Amino acid sequence: MSEELKACPFCGSDNVELVEGSLRYVTCDNCCGTGPDCHSGHEAVEAWNTRAGEKA
Repeated sequence: MSEELKACPFCGSDNVELVEGSLRYVTCDNCCGTGPDCHSGHEAVEAWNTRAGEKA
């Protein structure tokens, strides 16, 4: 996937990864924070990279 993941919004760690199975989500290997379950890797990365209060 060419899209870069932002640091974890919970702890600030850059140790994050996209997990792909029946659903896809991003998780932080440092604090175990997770993004929402999505149907595609692109959706999972987009959801993870969206921050509350951030203008698109």
